[in-house]
Amino acid sequence: MKKLILSILCIISLSLSCLNTNAFASAYEDTDTWPQGPSVYAEAAIVMEASTGLILYEKNIHNTYYPASITKILSALLIIENSSPGEVVTFSRDAVFKVDLDSSRIGIDVGEQLTIQQCLYGILLESANEVTYAAAEHVAGNIEEFARMMNERAKEIGCMNSNFVNPHGLPDDNHYTSAYDMALITREALKNDTFRKIFGTRTYQIPPTNKQSETRYLRNHHKFVLKQEYNYDGTVGGKTGYTSKARYTLVTVAKRGDLELICVVLKDDSSSHQYEDTMKLLDFGFNNFSIYPIYELESVDVQKETPFFTRYNSMLDYANTSIKTDEKGYLVLPNTASFEDAKREVIFYPEAEINEGRNVIGKISYTYGGKYVGGADILFNNADTPKLNHYYVDRKEVQNNAGETNEDNPPDDDSEQTKSNGYFRPVITAIIVGFFVLVIGLYFVLVEMPRLKRRKAYYKRRAERKRYMDDNYLDL
Repeated sequence: MKKLILSILCIISLSLSCLNTNAFASAYEDTDTWPQGPSVYAEAAIVMEASTGLILYEKNIHNTYYPASITKILSALLIIENSSPGEVVTFSRDAVFKVDLDSSRIGIDVGEQLTIQQCLYGILLESANEVTYAAAEHVAGNIEEFARMMNERAKEIGCMNSNFVNPHGLPDDNHYTSAYDMALITREALKNDTFRKIFGTRTYQIPPTNKQSETRYLRNHHKFVLKQEYNYDGTVGGKTGYTSKARYTLVTVAKRGDLELICVVLKDDSSSHQYEDTMKLLDFGFNNFSIYPIYELESVDVQKETPFFTRYNSMLDYANTSIKTDEKGYLVLPNTASFEDAKREVIFYPEAEINEGRNVIGKISYTYGGKYVGGADILFNNADTPKLNHYYVDRKEVQNNAGETNEDNPPDDDSEQTKSNGYFRPVITAIIVGFFVLVIGLYFVLVEMPRLKRRKAYYKRRAERKRYMDDNYLDL
């Protein structure tokens, strides 16, 4: 009876503990806060982390505004995707005279020829409107078709509040975008190595052409890239924009360590304020958030959570394969949070088609404070793996035995098969047992020990970061 009462009390205590834990978790979620960002002059602004798409700061990010020349980020991406660098662009009369003669130009004449590569530098560095027009004509045949391509590509990227009617961004009531959409477009463009290189170039030279005997010298308009007046550490690239209707628009990308931030400001009131706003917003992102490679923290746990009786499991499949998280996956969290604070969800795709090499069989995702803060694909590497070809071994032995039999005394099929199976059964059993012992040993050496090492390194970095935040420094 005493044992029964004790058991009941234990169950009640455990239940109350669970309730208290749930209540504490709910309270934590309710009081969970996101770092408060700075005030800016721009009417709309956003800071987005490039690898995850996480929004670190937002102000009117879905309201629509005229983008001006930051439109050329999407135009340049489309030109890169639909042409090759060496293609020759011949400038039409429309390209030269159908854009405002007082707008940004590099003085191209009708019939003059540039390569696509030269056009791209003219578009992204000097914001040349006639060059953008001509390159768009070259790619699509006419401006209307290129605008259709722009809107189609924007929708593929995930843009929700944009409409483009020209490639250069000169004023039109039907040409608009949002800070969020421009961040998405820039994030997509950064995946292209050609765009990324030109986007961060300070100066470029176009040699003499069929119409121009002198070299043209191009210079990036973005002051962070030029490192003049403003010098921001880690600047990757940027694009400026201005019209009387759009006012000042600016896209800037900066990277420190693995943390790469995209900052967009729209309808800022002055040239100086657009850079001041951008500096404050980027500082906010770098000072308040940290990025963690999921691969270093989760590979072991993902392997443990893989369904045991599946074709992915290395011990039950004939192929000894490996499961890990993608090295390109990252988790971004406020500095006030730790890795354990993020909620994790692991999803496996049971119907995933398995081919030789690398296969995506699932995804691991994280949320914090109701926001998606990162994720990574779960990979199954099916290449160059050792085999346990049971069928091949049994079949070979049977064939060898069959070749040694007397033709005058053909063996009884049933009795010979029974003998063969009986003879090899202990051998096969021993191989399987030995294999399991080997797998367990390798698991400890290759998985458990590195996991403990990674965990130790993580807590050490966390402790150092906390100590750095808590210390008071005197800068003399």
